[in-house]
Amino acid sequence: MKSFAVLAAATLAVASPIAKREAGGLLLCTGANSTGTCEYRVYPLDECFNITTPFAGNTNTFAPDGEAFYCYPYGMPCGGLCTSPEGCTLGAVRFDSPVKYNLSSVGWQGVASFECHSAASTTVVEESAKRSD
Repeated sequence: MKSFAVLAAATLAVASPIAKREAGGLLLCTGANSTGTCEYRVYPLDECFNITTPFAGNTNTFAPDGEAFYCYPYGMPCGGLCTSPEGCTLGAVRFDSPVKYNLSSVGWQGVASFECHSAASTTVVEESAKRSD
């Protein structure tokens, strides 16, 4: 029994620490409220990603994690030309966005691409703009 306790203590002593989650985690689902076909991935920030089947034009859940970042869903592929008179983005979607689990509630299922950015870098830009005024 004593050797088991020593073995358990030794195992805990060499265990690696828990890694912090990376910013950029995004849940996509074809149905509202995380239903239907779903995929969760961590995407690099400041890059555009085209959405592929089955989510292209059929995304109802677009849910960023709780880290300090936000994502812009677009109605056209990366590098595409926006030809919609209503605009080609829903705007910034954050962890606390009320529509992230049901884009169809605002008529916005047609996501073709997205990009995510650090909220910390936005704060820095906004603070710099305030100082220059």
